[in-house]
Amino acid sequence: MSIINHKSIKMKKFITITTLLVSIVSFAQTSIRVINLDVKMGAAEEVAGLFAEYSDVERKSGASVLQSVNYLGDNVSHRILLVGDPSNWGFKVEKTDAEWDAYLGKIRRNLNGGTGSMVMTNLRWRDGDSKKNKAHKNWEMIVHEPAKFAKAYDKFIKAIDDILDDRIVALESIDMGGLGGTHNTWLSGSNLNDIILTERAINKTKAFQNFIAERGKVELVKSYLTNNIHVFN
Repeated sequence: MSIINHKSIKMKKFITITTLLVSIVSFAQTSIRVINLDVKMGAAEEVAGLFAEYSDVERKSGASVLQSVNYLGDNVSHRILLVGDPSNWGFKVEKTDAEWDAYLGKIRRNLNGGTGSMVMTNLRWRDGDSKKNKAHKNWEMIVHEPAKFAKAYDKFIKAIDDILDDRIVALESIDMGGLGGTHNTWLSGSNLNDIILTERAINKTKAFQNFIAERGKVELVKSYLTNNIHVFN
Protein backbone atom coordinates (compact mmCIF):
# COMPACT_ATOMS: atom_id res chain seq x y z
CA MET A 1 0.00 0.00 0.00
CA SER A 2 1.40 3.37 -0.98
CA ILE A 3 1.14 6.33 1.33
CA ILE A 4 0.25 9.63 -0.35
CA ASN A 5 1.89 12.63 1.22
CA HIS A 6 -0.61 15.39 0.44
CA LYS A 7 1.56 18.09 2.00
CA SER A 8 4.46 17.02 -0.24
CA ILE A 9 2.26 17.09 -3.36
CA LYS A 10 0.87 20.53 -2.45
CA MET A 11 4.39 21.82 -1.83
CA LYS A 12 5.61 20.49 -5.19
CA LYS A 13 2.66 22.13 -6.95
CA PHE A 14 3.38 25.38 -5.10
CA ILE A 15 7.06 25.30 -6.09
CA THR A 16 6.17 24.55 -9.74
CA ILE A 17 3.64 27.38 -9.92
CA THR A 18 5.98 29.77 -8.13
CA THR A 19 8.85 28.92 -10.50
CA LEU A 20 6.57 29.47 -13.50
CA LEU A 21 5.39 32.84 -12.17
CA VAL A 22 8.96 33.96 -11.43
CA SER A 23 9.95 32.94 -14.97
CA ILE A 24 7.06 34.89 -16.50
CA VAL A 25 7.83 37.98 -14.40
CA SER A 26 11.53 37.72 -15.28
CA PHE A 27 10.86 37.64 -19.01
CA ALA A 28 8.23 40.38 -18.70
CA GLN A 29 10.98 42.64 -17.32
CA THR A 30 13.33 41.92 -20.21
CA SER A 31 14.04 44.83 -22.54
CA ILE A 32 15.46 44.28 -26.04
CA ARG A 33 17.31 47.11 -27.79
CA VAL A 34 17.80 46.37 -31.50
CA ILE A 35 20.44 48.28 -33.47
CA ASN A 36 20.26 47.62 -37.21
CA LEU A 37 23.48 47.80 -39.23
CA ASP A 38 24.30 47.98 -42.93
CA VAL A 39 27.76 46.40 -43.01
CA LYS A 40 29.99 47.19 -45.98
CA MET A 41 30.70 44.41 -48.46
CA GLY A 42 33.57 42.26 -47.19
CA ALA A 43 33.56 43.78 -43.69
CA ALA A 44 31.26 41.27 -41.91
CA GLU A 45 34.11 39.24 -40.43
CA GLU A 46 35.83 42.32 -39.02
CA VAL A 47 32.57 43.60 -37.50
CA ALA A 48 31.98 40.20 -35.88
CA GLY A 49 35.48 40.27 -34.43
CA LEU A 50 35.09 43.79 -33.06
CA PHE A 51 31.73 42.88 -31.52
CA ALA A 52 33.20 39.79 -29.84
CA GLU A 53 36.21 41.72 -28.53
CA TYR A 54 33.97 44.33 -26.91
CA SER A 55 30.99 42.22 -25.81
CA ASP A 56 32.46 38.90 -24.63
CA VAL A 57 32.30 39.89 -20.96
CA GLU A 58 29.94 39.17 -18.06
CA ARG A 59 26.70 41.11 -18.02
CA LYS A 60 24.55 42.04 -15.04
CA SER A 61 21.60 40.45 -16.85
CA GLY A 62 20.59 39.29 -20.32
CA ALA A 63 22.88 39.06 -23.32
CA SER A 64 24.65 40.83 -26.18
CA VAL A 65 23.82 39.27 -29.56
CA LEU A 66 25.08 39.84 -33.10
CA GLN A 67 22.89 38.54 -35.92
CA SER A 68 22.99 38.53 -39.70
CA VAL A 69 19.74 39.75 -41.32
CA ASN A 70 18.08 38.74 -44.59
CA TYR A 71 14.92 39.98 -46.35
CA LEU A 72 14.46 43.05 -44.12
CA GLY A 73 15.63 45.46 -46.83
CA ASP A 74 18.71 46.63 -48.72
CA ASN A 75 19.89 48.83 -45.84
CA VAL A 76 20.09 46.16 -43.11
CA SER A 77 22.60 43.28 -43.23
CA HIS A 78 23.21 42.74 -39.50
CA ARG A 79 21.87 43.80 -36.14
CA ILE A 80 22.97 43.99 -32.53
CA LEU A 81 20.55 42.99 -29.75
CA LEU A 82 21.18 44.24 -26.22
CA VAL A 83 18.96 42.24 -23.89
CA GLY A 84 18.44 42.56 -20.15
CA ASP A 85 16.55 43.80 -17.13
CA PRO A 86 16.39 47.64 -17.26
CA SER A 87 16.84 47.78 -13.49
CA ASN A 88 20.03 45.68 -13.72
CA TRP A 89 21.45 46.70 -17.09
CA GLY A 90 24.88 46.54 -18.65
CA PHE A 91 28.25 44.90 -18.08
CA LYS A 92 29.35 43.81 -14.62
CA VAL A 93 32.53 45.81 -15.16
CA GLU A 94 31.49 49.00 -16.92
CA LYS A 95 33.38 50.08 -20.02
CA THR A 96 35.05 53.47 -19.99
CA ASP A 97 33.96 56.25 -22.35
CA ALA A 98 37.29 55.87 -24.16
CA GLU A 99 36.67 52.15 -24.73
CA TRP A 100 33.17 52.85 -26.02
CA ASP A 101 34.35 55.63 -28.35
CA ALA A 102 37.15 53.45 -29.73
CA TYR A 103 34.75 50.53 -30.35
CA LEU A 104 32.16 52.76 -31.97
CA GLY A 105 34.75 54.36 -34.22
CA LYS A 106 36.06 51.00 -35.44
CA ILE A 107 32.53 49.68 -36.06
CA ARG A 108 31.40 52.80 -37.94
CA ARG A 109 34.29 52.54 -40.40
CA ASN A 110 32.75 49.26 -41.57
CA LEU A 111 29.17 50.52 -41.96
CA ASN A 112 27.11 52.19 -44.65
CA GLY A 113 24.47 52.98 -42.03
CA GLY A 114 21.31 51.16 -40.86
CA THR A 115 17.59 51.79 -40.44
CA GLY A 116 14.64 50.42 -38.47
CA SER A 117 16.22 50.06 -35.03
CA MET A 118 13.80 49.55 -32.14
CA VAL A 119 13.19 48.91 -28.44
CA MET A 120 11.04 45.94 -27.44
CA THR A 121 9.75 44.19 -24.31
CA ASN A 122 9.54 40.42 -24.13
CA LEU A 123 5.98 39.22 -23.44
CA ARG A 124 6.21 35.47 -24.01
CA TRP A 125 9.11 33.01 -24.26
CA ARG A 126 9.06 29.28 -24.94
CA ASP A 127 12.57 28.01 -24.30
CA GLY A 128 14.47 25.55 -26.45
CA ASP A 129 17.93 24.75 -27.82
CA SER A 130 19.46 28.09 -28.82
CA LYS A 131 22.83 26.55 -29.75
CA LYS A 132 21.18 24.24 -32.28
CA ASN A 133 18.50 26.63 -33.51
CA LYS A 134 20.37 29.79 -34.52
CA ALA A 135 18.04 30.89 -37.34
CA HIS A 136 14.86 32.88 -36.67
CA LYS A 137 11.90 33.90 -38.81
CA ASN A 138 10.51 37.18 -37.51
CA TRP A 139 7.07 38.65 -38.11
CA GLU A 140 6.64 42.37 -37.33
CA MET A 141 2.91 43.12 -37.16
CA ILE A 142 0.20 45.49 -36.03
CA VAL A 143 -1.93 43.82 -33.36
CA HIS A 144 -5.25 45.63 -32.87
CA GLU A 145 -6.37 43.71 -29.76
CA PRO A 146 -3.24 42.84 -27.74
CA ALA A 147 -5.00 41.07 -24.84
CA LYS A 148 -7.07 38.93 -27.21
CA PHE A 149 -4.00 38.13 -29.27
CA ALA A 150 -1.93 37.11 -26.22
CA LYS A 151 -4.65 34.78 -24.98
CA ALA A 152 -4.97 33.11 -28.39
CA TYR A 153 -1.16 32.94 -28.69
CA ASP A 154 -0.77 31.12 -25.35
CA LYS A 155 -3.40 28.55 -26.36
CA PHE A 156 -1.82 28.13 -29.80
CA ILE A 157 1.77 27.61 -28.60
CA LYS A 158 0.63 25.05 -26.03
CA ALA A 159 -1.29 23.13 -28.73
CA ILE A 160 1.69 22.87 -31.11
CA ASP A 161 4.27 21.98 -28.46
CA ASP A 162 5.09 18.60 -30.09
CA ILE A 163 5.77 20.24 -33.46
CA LEU A 164 7.94 22.95 -31.95
CA ASP A 165 10.09 20.37 -30.15
CA ASP A 166 13.36 22.12 -29.18
CA ARG A 167 12.70 25.29 -31.18
CA ILE A 168 12.24 28.63 -29.42
CA VAL A 169 9.30 30.97 -30.00
CA ALA A 170 8.76 34.42 -28.53
CA LEU A 171 6.35 37.33 -28.55
CA GLU A 172 7.48 40.92 -28.00
CA SER A 173 5.87 44.34 -27.89
CA ILE A 174 7.54 47.11 -29.91
CA ASP A 175 7.89 50.13 -27.63
CA MET A 176 9.86 52.47 -29.90
CA GLY A 177 11.08 52.44 -33.50
CA GLY A 178 10.63 49.52 -35.85
CA LEU A 179 8.81 49.61 -39.18
CA GLY A 180 5.42 50.68 -37.83
CA GLY A 181 4.39 47.47 -36.07
CA THR A 182 3.20 47.10 -32.49
CA HIS A 183 4.47 43.56 -31.90
CA ASN A 184 7.07 41.08 -33.10
CA THR A 185 6.99 37.30 -32.90
CA TRP A 186 9.55 34.77 -34.05
CA LEU A 187 10.23 31.06 -34.53
CA SER A 188 13.70 29.55 -34.37
CA GLY A 189 15.11 26.63 -36.32
CA SER A 190 18.40 25.03 -37.27
CA ASN A 191 18.31 26.76 -40.68
CA LEU A 192 15.86 28.28 -43.17
CA ASN A 193 14.74 24.89 -44.51
CA ASP A 194 13.96 23.70 -40.99
CA ILE A 195 11.87 26.82 -40.33
CA ILE A 196 9.96 26.44 -43.61
CA LEU A 197 9.14 22.78 -42.92
CA THR A 198 8.13 23.54 -39.32
CA GLU A 199 5.90 26.39 -40.45
CA ARG A 200 4.23 24.16 -43.05
CA ALA A 201 3.52 21.52 -40.40
CA ILE A 202 2.07 24.17 -38.06
CA ASN A 203 -0.14 25.67 -40.79
CA LYS A 204 -1.81 22.29 -41.35
CA THR A 205 -3.00 22.01 -37.75
CA LYS A 206 -6.43 22.80 -36.37
CA ALA A 207 -4.66 24.83 -33.68
CA PHE A 208 -3.37 27.23 -36.33
CA GLN A 209 -6.84 27.74 -37.80
CA ASN A 210 -8.21 28.38 -34.31
CA PHE A 211 -5.43 30.88 -33.63
CA ILE A 212 -6.22 32.83 -36.81
CA ALA A 213 -9.91 32.89 -35.85
CA GLU A 214 -9.36 33.87 -32.21
CA ARG A 215 -6.45 36.34 -32.28
CA GLY A 216 -8.33 39.40 -33.52
CA LYS A 217 -7.30 41.71 -36.33
CA VAL A 218 -3.60 41.52 -37.24
CA GLU A 219 -1.74 43.27 -40.06
CA LEU A 220 1.64 41.93 -41.19
CA VAL A 221 4.24 44.68 -41.60
CA LYS A 222 7.29 42.60 -42.55
CA SER A 223 8.70 39.10 -42.24
CA TYR A 224 12.45 38.51 -42.32
CA LEU A 225 15.21 36.10 -41.31
CA THR A 226 17.96 36.47 -38.70
CA ASN A 227 20.86 34.17 -37.76
CA ASN A 228 22.89 34.29 -34.55
CA ILE A 229 26.60 34.95 -35.11
CA HIS A 230 27.61 35.68 -31.50
CA VAL A 231 25.65 35.35 -28.23
CA PHE A 232 27.35 36.53 -25.04
CA ASN A 233 25.56 36.34 -21.67
